[in-house]
Amino acid sequence: MKKVLLAIALTLGLAGTATAQQKVGHINIQELLAMMPEQKSADDEIQKYAQQLENDLTEMQTEYQTKLQNAQANQANWTQLQLQTKSEELQSLQQRIIEYQQSAQQDIQRKQYDLQVPIIEKIQNAVNSVGKENGFAYIFDVSQGSVIYTEGGEDVMALVKAELGIK
Repeated sequence: MKKVLLAIALTLGLAGTATAQQKVGHINIQELLAMMPEQKSADDEIQKYAQQLENDLTEMQTEYQTKLQNAQANQANWTQLQLQTKSEELQSLQQRIIEYQQSAQQDIQRKQYDLQVPIIEKIQNAVNSVGKENGFAYIFDVSQGSVIYTEGGEDVMALVKAELGIK
């Protein structure tokens, strides 16, 4: 019985020692992302794309305003059928503007996602590489709030930046 208890105690002691020796690191992925040259290019591309969509929307709104002003100025001279036709045309144009705004938002989000995926994958690969090369059991992303206490952990930002070639 004493041998069994001793074996259990030794096993628990060794397991505790193994756990205590695991390296834990932390990194702020949002901060690293802001340092990535690819992120600057992605931001510029998204901004340019959003500006193109905004220009198209402005043209549609200008067309709507012009037609609205024309209808208001000429309503006294138009027949009931003309008024109805112009009213339907304005409503249709207004609906197209609303749909365009919604589609534009979705397109921007899709483009942002498409541009972000390769950057995030590159960062993930670098973190994985640093983790393996330096014997980390865990690396936490503090920008996501997944760790509230990092005392004793090692900040791996410099290692990952070196892996990515960022100074």
